[in-house]
Amino acid sequence: MAIPKIDPPITNASGPLSVTEEELHALGRSGAGAVVTKSMTHCPRAGNPEPRLAARIDHDVGSINSMGLNNLGYERYAELVPELKRHGKPVIASVSYAPCEHELPLEEQYLVIAKALEEAGADMLEINLSTPNLTGIPIATDPENVRKVMEPLRREIKIPLSVKMPPYNNSLPLFEEVASLLVELEVDAVVTMNSEPNVLDIDLQTRTKRLRPRGGYGGLGGPAVLPIALGEVHRFYRYFRERGCEIPVWGCGGITTLEDAIKHFLAGASVVQVGTALLWEGPSVFERLWTGVERWLAEHGFSSVEEIVGAVQEARGA
Repeated sequence: MAIPKIDPPITNASGPLSVTEEELHALGRSGAGAVVTKSMTHCPRAGNPEPRLAARIDHDVGSINSMGLNNLGYERYAELVPELKRHGKPVIASVSYAPCEHELPLEEQYLVIAKALEEAGADMLEINLSTPNLTGIPIATDPENVRKVMEPLRREIKIPLSVKMPPYNNSLPLFEEVASLLVELEVDAVVTMNSEPNVLDIDLQTRTKRLRPRGGYGGLGGPAVLPIALGEVHRFYRYFRERGCEIPVWGCGGITTLEDAIKHFLAGASVVQVGTALLWEGPSVFERLWTGVERWLAEHGFSSVEEIVGAVQEARGA
């Protein structure tokens, strides 16, 4: 299924500054090529207790969060979709799961939300299978649950479906199993990666953990995860292309400079997403990054990003 054109091919990552109506409209007015909502659940969620975000950790290596899927609930986001579409760019609804009073099974909660957002006019759904900040065990680490969630969606939803995945760098056999399943399920795009899970930071002034939820553990984003994210993007890109599969890969993780974005494109990303840098800089980050990417392309003799997607070369010997 054809995915909407993302122009320019840079968006926000679901999460930072994409929760409230005001934040989403700010993204709509920005230089981002699409608006991606916060991952929504069946019921509104206040999220984890504070402090749950260390926005800038020592040496500016990144951010750590354990937000706990704070969001307005799918019904409110469905109401907002028509308003957001007036900005003239695709609206991508990020869909997730969390236990709530309705006690819907995992796969039913995803399907109820997806149907409502499709009916509301969302251009694409991002199925978040990788949130690390509830149980610490993302759905995407269990191929049986991936199938349980995605098969009904693939069967009943008519708009494009992307999946947001965790890093698999420490479990390559699991990567192969999940990637094969995504090909079988004919997903329309893969977004990789969600934050690096289960990391910890300490405030030396108070000798306390920076975060309160989950024993202080959270997900890492920002510059420190760039090499991990590049590895995930390239691994999915190569896996799909080696099997004659054209599933596009969207790169997410560690992008704070134009050079970081270029690296993602070279690794195989056709669209890039920005999270921590958006948190640090606000919506103006998209114009800054894309202006830099266009300048880099022109200086190196390229007329479009498409010319460099997946074009990284193997290292040569001395």
